[in-house]
Amino acid sequence: MYSHNHSFTKKFYAVGVNFQKTDTQQRSKYSITTAQISQTYEQASPCLEHYLILSTCNRTEIYGFAPCEYVILAFLKSLSGVTHEEIVAHIYIKEGDEAVKHLLTVASGLDSQIPGDYEIIGQIRNAFNLSKKMGRSNGYIEKVINQAIMVSKTIKNATAFSDGTVSVSYAVVQEVKKLMDRENLRKICVVGLGKMGHNTLKYLLQHTPDAKIRLVNRDEKKLEEIASTNQLDAMPFTMLDEAVRDNEILIIATGVAQPILHLKQLKGTSVKYIFDLAMPRNVGADVYASNDIQVFDVDQISATVNDTLDKRLSEIPKVKAIVQSKAQEFFDWQERRKLHTSAPADYELFKPHVTHSSHSLPRQFACFMADQCCDGKPQAAWLPLRAYSA
Repeated sequence: MYSHNHSFTKKFYAVGVNFQKTDTQQRSKYSITTAQISQTYEQASPCLEHYLILSTCNRTEIYGFAPCEYVILAFLKSLSGVTHEEIVAHIYIKEGDEAVKHLLTVASGLDSQIPGDYEIIGQIRNAFNLSKKMGRSNGYIEKVINQAIMVSKTIKNATAFSDGTVSVSYAVVQEVKKLMDRENLRKICVVGLGKMGHNTLKYLLQHTPDAKIRLVNRDEKKLEEIASTNQLDAMPFTMLDEAVRDNEILIIATGVAQPILHLKQLKGTSVKYIFDLAMPRNVGADVYASNDIQVFDVDQISATVNDTLDKRLSEIPKVKAIVQSKAQEFFDWQERRKLHTSAPADYELFKPHVTHSSHSLPRQFACFMADQCCDGKPQAAWLPLRAYSA
């Protein structure tokens, strides 16, 4: 299924899953929170030193340098805990120039569930900043990210591809507004004030002036600041059950690994509708199965805006041309760089421990099952280097 490259250099790869091959429930298995990513970056491995993890509602991807694609594949499998059959069914692997072009395409908004979604470039920038802060980036990755940012800027300035306010946050508020008008609902609780939650709140304040909004957040300083600025009711996350009780519409924009709301917490409340904007889902499966409360997840919300995208779709040929042009600029830079270095730009020199052809010592293949990798089997298992530090 996958080609296998075994050499004494590390090459640049993109390995991941996205909305095109998985639904919300499947993607949630691969989703990684910012806190988990930070912890992951603290693990060092000679076979995977320089990389970044991009985890959003639409995708989880790892971009980085490895001796072969199976190192990153095994790493993602270990992080997600999925089965071998699942990862084979869902994964895609890009190598070298194809990996670069894939990242530029993602940055352009072409590969978003809502074409032209401008939020993705901020997510890419944040992913890179965290990788760099934790010492996991290098010059090549930074160069690719800068080119991705340039792609996004050029598209925004030269096309109408990102025009308008078509985003998940905006789509949620439009649906909330319909529910308010149709059923005379007024009480809304926004749980989580990260970027998604804050953007949704911004649109709520603009488009639902009659709404009675309550805010809930873990960071109480941020909660008080936003609530005070907008003169809104606020309650700490420790009082979540009480906070949601008398609200009719809940907007869940938290970013934790496990559901924060279950059916027993909602019994006897006024809650009728929930918008679960988290990935993985932060609303329990029992709530989704309930006949008394209707829950909308990210995929359902994204589908509601497809009819408004005709103008953006007409810009796709221009956007593809920009991506191709910026990709070629990057490839030309690589060619020029070859004149001054002994290895291509998208390669790193491999650590001496893997030049030992037998991989016979644990310390020599501490980051993966090298015997499986070298046999071309994609189920190689990630083993943290510190496990062999003795």
